[in-house]
Amino acid sequence: MPSRTLPTASYAGLDFGTSNCLIALWRDGGPSLVELEPGESTLPSLVYVARRLAPIPEPSRAWIAQAMAAARGRPGRAGAVETDAVLESRVRAQFAREAGDHALEALHKQTLQEALQLGSTPQFGRQALASSLEDPEGFFFRSPKSFLAADIDPGYRARFQRIVELMLTYLRERAEAVQGGPVTRACIGRPVHFGGGSPADQARGDERALALLETAARRAGFSDIAFEFEPVAAALDFERQLDRDRLVLIVDVGGGTTDCTFARLGPERISQANRAGDILASSGERLGGNDVDTSLSFTGLMPAMGRGDTELSGLPVPLTPFADAADVFNVPAQNAFFRAERIIEGIRRRCAADVAGKLARLETLRQTQQTLWLTMKSEQAKVTLAQADEAAVTLDRLDEGLAVTVTRAQLAGAIRPLLLGIERLMLDAVRQAQAQPELIYVTGGSARSPLVQAVIRETFPGRPVVMGDAYGSVVSGLAMQAHRLYGSR
Repeated sequence: MPSRTLPTASYAGLDFGTSNCLIALWRDGGPSLVELEPGESTLPSLVYVARRLAPIPEPSRAWIAQAMAAARGRPGRAGAVETDAVLESRVRAQFAREAGDHALEALHKQTLQEALQLGSTPQFGRQALASSLEDPEGFFFRSPKSFLAADIDPGYRARFQRIVELMLTYLRERAEAVQGGPVTRACIGRPVHFGGGSPADQARGDERALALLETAARRAGFSDIAFEFEPVAAALDFERQLDRDRLVLIVDVGGGTTDCTFARLGPERISQANRAGDILASSGERLGGNDVDTSLSFTGLMPAMGRGDTELSGLPVPLTPFADAADVFNVPAQNAFFRAERIIEGIRRRCAADVAGKLARLETLRQTQQTLWLTMKSEQAKVTLAQADEAAVTLDRLDEGLAVTVTRAQLAGAIRPLLLGIERLMLDAVRQAQAQPELIYVTGGSARSPLVQAVIRETFPGRPVVMGDAYGSVVSGLAMQAHRLYGSR
């Protein structure tokens, strides 16, 4: 079979998503998704870096001589004076013990950058998740995109930037392996508004996010970078399916954001370089599937840790530690929870033995810093409840044999703010456009939820609703845009 001729293009479309990342090349006249894991074009937005023990150094000859001089003349264990050879062996063993103790202490205080400098290899996606379960002491990050807009301490921002850089480097290297050459130019997707920023500071939050993402992309090896709105990219991909011009409302429901774009699409417009005039309206918020996960964690899982119980006085157990623990995409909230030892202990002392026992599980969650694991348990329950009335969730990391049941009614309560937000954003886009859509095109991982699909159909009864590729539509559109920008260069 003749070998396939590799394209010469060195550009890609890159979807750095809250829940999943994808990258697509332009091959054989169209977008082609890159395999990022065996049989998978999606890479879950997970990063794991194991802590690595620093090598034990050898003592210098000067140190050995000094230690031997200090020990010389002291009786050995048998009461006899030791020979130089025995004495040197003893002081070397002493050095090894002390150096080993110091290395173990440093291991617990190790930073992400120190682990990388010591040669720890980053892992991504499903492999990262598996490694975090085997060794929860390592550095494990989920959805770094959720933090891009946050106004946080420069040290934390530097760490998130490094994580983003690691992920983008991996995506570029996987694309280059398929391309057979360098891939140094990229069209990267962005939401209408990034998550993680304050609603009152949305514009500055978007600026912070774009600056961090661009810096990380350049450090990851991309020399030419363009950004495109994710719903616009989805529109460009969907446009290839149309046989005539249509007014389309694109609804992109992701893990961290929901975006709506009202656009004029069709075969007569697909070849135009500038499509700004065809984008009639857009709306977006930091609202997505991750919010459902954290809410379901709070309402469905945390009663097993004392949420909703009362103290001996009859007053309710304070909710703040539970709210901080559940808010895994809020750095200040997580830091507050991890420092809440005295607060939790004070609450336990004010409660009966059975409630104090539940709160002990909350303290275990704090000590082990397993809040992200708890949210992932909530996400698994959410997926199960799409097909079942109940979901059993094991929480054995908090208490051996502990399991709780989460119900579809609890999921309905957790997802309600997302559904109301989707309805509000769709109607806002229609109001801006001052027109009604002829059809609705739906994409994004969280759009797979039957409840999400139902609210879209209920908002526009009788209008055709087209379900796109939950993950591939955005990155395909980004690859098309990359081809328009870089294909002739």
